[in-house]
Amino acid sequence: MNRTLLCSMMIAAVALPPGALAQDQITVSSCPGEPKIPVTFEIDCSHLKDSQSKERCVPFVMNQACKVFPAYRKITGVNLERWCKSVKYTIYDKDSWPHKTGDAGGIALHCAADYMAQYSVDGDIKMASGPYDTHELLHVYQDTLGTLTNAHILFGSSQAEAMKLVGDAAGFERWVGQMKKETAGWEAAYQKEASRPAADRCVGAEFQTEETLYLEDNNNVYQFYRKLGPTSGKEMNERLARFNRMFDAVSGGKSRPFLLAHGCPAY
Repeated sequence: MNRTLLCSMMIAAVALPPGALAQDQITVSSCPGEPKIPVTFEIDCSHLKDSQSKERCVPFVMNQACKVFPAYRKITGVNLERWCKSVKYTIYDKDSWPHKTGDAGGIALHCAADYMAQYSVDGDIKMASGPYDTHELLHVYQDTLGTLTNAHILFGSSQAEAMKLVGDAAGFERWVGQMKKETAGWEAAYQKEASRPAADRCVGAEFQTEETLYLEDNNNVYQFYRKLGPTSGKEMNERLARFNRMFDAVSGGKSRPFLLAHGCPAY
């Protein structure tokens, strides 16, 4: 792409607070070809020491706003602006991370995410336009779904599909390759841990069902969200039943015997 054109598009999309350094605090309110996006994206990189890391904050937040956000909008069917007018990323160096040292390098908050630089702007997940992330924004989206069976349910299929939609073909192939290995060896691993509580075994079976259905047909991930149905209760068995009814509907009734045989309650 012509460099002058690229710069003009970024200037049109990025707004800076008065007096802020260009790479420290950035707000994206529009994208190329879209004068205004439904949810604005902000990034605060003022906690970073390295100037090159700060420079990567612009392509990172642009990718989140203009590629990952619309990808998840399409996948989930959720209009995030009903819950979030803006989504803010705050990026930290490892030595300034404000959360417990045992925490992961990224934490989703309400309409926001805190991230270590090594897992975001300096991370290995990138495409031609720069670094991006599919993980924490999916937490923000799933926060709208009500009670879940696990914090990472539907993550395997959703992240894979997001990688495909943003144009990261290599990342998509790596992700799918890992899913194939996991699903192929799942039953043997399950039998070794058969003494776990039934609810834990059922969640594991849900992960296996999700990824198997996605590998059979990538379009199934769109149906997961559209057939999930409203939250019916907060008890674990009610949450499991909600997701298992969805998986059974997407599979055309094929998932029920497998789920019931692997620790899931009747539903």
